[in-house]
Amino acid sequence: MTKMKKILAVGLASVLAVSFAACSNGGAKGDTAKTGLAVISEIKDDEYNKSETALEIDSVAAAVLVGDDGKIISVKIDEAQTKPDLTKDNGNVADLRTKLQKLEDYGMKGVSPIGKEWYEQVAAFESWAVGKTAEEVKAGIGEDGYPVDADLKAGCTIHASGFAAVVEKAIASATDCGAKATDTLKLSVATEKYYESNETNLQYDSNYAAVTLDADGKITSCIVDASQAKCSIADGKFTVEKGAYITKKELKEDYNMKGASPIGKEWYEQAAHLEAWTVGKTAEEVKAGIGSDFGPADDDLKAGCTITVGSILNNVANAATV
Repeated sequence: MTKMKKILAVGLASVLAVSFAACSNGGAKGDTAKTGLAVISEIKDDEYNKSETALEIDSVAAAVLVGDDGKIISVKIDEAQTKPDLTKDNGNVADLRTKLQKLEDYGMKGVSPIGKEWYEQVAAFESWAVGKTAEEVKAGIGEDGYPVDADLKAGCTIHASGFAAVVEKAIASATDCGAKATDTLKLSVATEKYYESNETNLQYDSNYAAVTLDADGKITSCIVDASQAKCSIADGKFTVEKGAYITKKELKEDYNMKGASPIGKEWYEQAAHLEAWTVGKTAEEVKAGIGSDFGPADDDLKAGCTITVGSILNNVANAATV
């Protein structure tokens, strides 16, 4: 088994355990549905600038709403692709929008055999996946990673094995968090440069939020996660080991926050409390929980979550409004 496969296997086992602990309340019943969120991240060489001064940080995320039969009710996919280059503005990436957020600016339409941008092809993949199980989604992708299903190929011709893998992971982790099959599923991904990045470490952090909303725009379920791409530097060159890396939730106790926490809770435990706190709230009510110091301002939130929540809750609020 390769190192990347080992990391992904450990990550999947971790996210299954964390998601079950955070959300499960006995299984979906009636018109309820399970909510899932998964992320697959990798640090690799920049495809177009293969040098020791450039990197590509990819994080593909999927949010799913699934029924008891394991079939997809709704799915949302996005990808953060960050390309720091130490020869350009010290590795500072000015445009941190996701592929989905870039819309026409991603610049794929001109080279696409079907004349479709990335966001349009992902939308086609999402629509095609509805009503399918993880195995049926995987069956639509060939060994080369490209779509083989005729209906899928009509709207999506890009490399899609990563979409299938992250959707499978999201389905496997999905639990009953309070959503209904009729709720609206949303996903938001936000990346920012870590404020303490320096000449020996360039770090880009991403927050992920999957939420479901009822007809009144109130959150019925929420799952959050975060990842940290820590890119070591020496003598003006990247020295970070390439490969897959896992999220804060998947790290669980290895994130090592408990000892420094005033409430003795790890990141994944505090995130679970935050997720539960958002349920029943609108986007504006979620944002109101952010204090002037970017910590929690709400007493109920502070009871189980004392970490910096500004970026997390802003991303949840964005998911609830996009």
